Formats: sequence, C-alpha cells, structure tokens
Amino acid sequence: MATQRNPSFGLTDSHVDDIADRLLRGKYEKHRPVESLEVVRAGFISHSTARDYVTSRWGIRSSWSKDPKEGLSSAGITMRSNKLWERCSGHVQRVKGGTVDAPDLVWRVSDSRTYQTICYATGSAQSAKQWAFTLFGWTLREGIRIDELRTELAGSGGDLAASIANMAMLGTLNTQIEEYETRAAASTSAAEKLRLIHSTISSAAAHLAGGDGATAG
Repeated sequence: MATQRNPSFGLTDSHVDDIADRLLRGKYEKHRPVESLEVVRAGFISHSTARDYVTSRWGIRSSWSKDPKEGLSSAGITMRSNKLWERCSGHVQRVKGGTVDAPDLVWRVSDSRTYQTICYATGSAQSAKQWAFTLFGWTLREGIRIDELRTELAGSGGDLAASIANMAMLGTLNTQIEEYETRAAASTSAAEKLRLIHSTISSAAAHLAGGDGATAG
C-alpha cells in the first residue's frame, strides 16, 4: 500500500527511488529517460506527494545541525520537492490529458456538478467514465449525461487498486445510510405524535360538539 516513503501501489522502495533519482537527474539521465507511466506508477501525481516522499526519504535535519548526513535542511526539502514535482508534472499532465493510456491507471469518477465521488475505475479517463455511467448512472441525479462526469487521476494499480478504493467508500456510505435511517425514524416518530394529536383534537372536538348540542336541547 502507498505510504509517504513509497507512494506507489506495489513498487518496491528501490524501484521508486530509481524513478525519482532519474527524474532529479533530468537531462543528465541519458540512458534511461523516465516515461510518463513510470511517474504515475511511482505515485508522484501531486506536489504534496512529492514533498512527503522527499521528506520521508532524506529526512529533515535540525536547524542547529550542519551535518548533511542527518538530512536536508528545511530549505533543501522545499528545493528538492519543487524540483522533483517540476520534473513530474509534465508527465502527469500527459496522462491526465489522455495521450497516455494503460489498463492499470486508476481514476476517481465524480459528478461535475455535485463533486460527489461515484466510484473508482480503470483504463483511460473516457473508459472509466463509461464504466461508471453504465454501472451507476441509474443512481445519479435525473437527466445526468456521461459528459457531465469528471475524472481525476488517482494513481495506478489496476483493478485491485480500484477495488480497494471502492471498498474504502463503503464505510462512508454506511455512515450516510445510518444517518438517513436515524432521520427517517425521527420523522416517523414525529408523524406518529402528530397523528395522535390529530386524533385527540378530533375526539375532543366531537365531544365538545356533542356536549353543546345536549346543553342546547
């Protein structure tokens, strides 16, 4: 599973480090230039992920220490994180733009109007939308079209990673179900009380009307 030290889904630390080192060397990496899919598979899909990785791998040394073996300075962390993300961002944008496709890409599919997550799906951004719309379209707001769905690159890992991400949504869904059931129970209880009041008022009114009639007679 992804961690700050290893943001990938399934790659070893050494494999992720190799990709990061080749990215940091940039144009000086002549023999094995990094490919866009490698960047996504390593998990470097956001600046925050790159910064977490740099911090976890090299560490931050205390402000009073000058020993580079104890880690990077705070400024060094920022500079290396920025440099790593600068080298990653173009690759990530190419994947997001649909010019790179692979079955192990994972996308978060959501409603572009409500931003509610529908599911996680694999493949290209378009195929992820199609899969989500086919399976969950009937659960969405009335009249929604497939082009109203949006995709956000979530990483890689294929069907297994998508399945894990979808399963992680179940806890939130269970909480929402329980909240609705609690509200429904409260509404039912309130309706029963109103029904009792309605019945009582009706009975009292009938009794009073009957009493008035008897007195008048």
